[in-house]
Amino acid sequence: MTKRINKYFLMIIIINPIFAQDRFASFSKWIKSIPEYGYSGMKNTFTQKSNLTLMGTVGLSALVAHQYEEQLQNYAQREGLLPDKLSHFGDLYGGLRAIWLLPAAIVISSKVSNETDREMLEKLEYGTVAIAANGAITILLKELIGRERPNRNSNRSMPSGHSSHSFTVATVANEIYGKEVGVVAYLMATLVAVSRINDNEHYLSDVIAGAGLGTLVGLGFAKTYRRYKYDEQADIQLSLRFNFRF
Repeated sequence: MTKRINKYFLMIIIINPIFAQDRFASFSKWIKSIPEYGYSGMKNTFTQKSNLTLMGTVGLSALVAHQYEEQLQNYAQREGLLPDKLSHFGDLYGGLRAIWLLPAAIVISSKVSNETDREMLEKLEYGTVAIAANGAITILLKELIGRERPNRNSNRSMPSGHSSHSFTVATVANEIYGKEVGVVAYLMATLVAVSRINDNEHYLSDVIAGAGLGTLVGLGFAKTYRRYKYDEQADIQLSLRFNFRF
C-alpha cells in the first residue's frame, strides 16, 4: 500500500509540471507564453549559424545590387518588368493578402486533414508570431535607415515591407507544408519583389534586403516552432506513459 501511494505521489510530482507546460490549456496561459516564444525566435533569427551566413550573403548581394539599381530602375520605368494587372496583383498580395491568407490556409488545411487543435494552434502561433516579428523589424529598419523611395513619396524605402512580408509567409509555408507548397509561395514572393521595382516603390537593394529579412525571420522562428513542437509532444507522450503504468 505504501509503495503504491509513493508511486502516485511520484506521478503527481512529475506530471503536474508537464501539464503546467501546456501553453494551450487556456487563452491566458498561451498569451503569457508568447513573449518567451518571440524571444526564442528572435534569438534564433540573429544567432543561428546558417542565418548568419545567409545574412552576410544578403548584405553582400544588396551592396552589389546598389551599384546597378539606378540602371534597372530606369529600365523598369521605361520598358516595364511586369504587365500592369500582374504587378497590381503582386502589390495586393504582398500588402495584406499574404498575411491573412496564411492563417486562413492553416485553419482550412488543418480541418481538412483532421489535425488536432494543438497541431493547428502550433502552426498558427508560428505563422502569426513570425509575421508580427518581421513587421516590427521591418518598420524599425525603415525608420532607422530612412532611405528615400525612387518615386520620392517617402523615406521608407529600405527594406521593402511587401518583400519581407511575402518571404516570411513563403518560409513559414515551406516549413509547415514542405517544398511543394514552398516553391509556389517563394515564386509568389518573388513576383511581389519584382512588382515593387516595376511600380517604382523600391530599388533592387531594397527588395533584396526585404526578401532576406523575411527569410531570416521565417527560418529563425522555424527552429523555435520545431523545438516547442518536439518538447510538447515529448511531454504528452511522457504523461500518457505514466498514466498507462499507474
